[in-house]
Amino acid sequence: MALGENLSRLRRDKGWNQEKLANLAGISLGQVSKIERNKDKPKLDTIYSLINALECTPNALLNDVTETSTNGRLEMALERLVELPEDEREALINIIDKYCLAVAYQKIGESNPVSFFNFGQLRGKTQELSKKG
Repeated sequence: MALGENLSRLRRDKGWNQEKLANLAGISLGQVSKIERNKDKPKLDTIYSLINALECTPNALLNDVTETSTNGRLEMALERLVELPEDEREALINIIDKYCLAVAYQKIGESNPVSFFNFGQLRGKTQELSKKG
């Protein structure tokens, strides 16, 4: 079951220890520990308390990454990324944007190597994702 691993990861992402999560969720420290070790199957109201305390979606807490599609895992990763500081989010947006550009240029180059060089000046970023244009 993924609940324990997800709970532990989400808690660590916030920089919290088990005691802080227990206090915020209104449950016992022992119960948090048992859930993280997959030794307890929490009731629905406990799950809601954890979701509210962690300010996460049910998917982030309950999805098993080994059973989740790539799109589902991407959604979970993006939910974690929004918690990062602004400058780190911007850096990741730039990395993703450049990766997508590289893949697109590779596809263009593979399909028609001669016309690939007729693009003119390649600026290395897309207007859609660039804050500065």
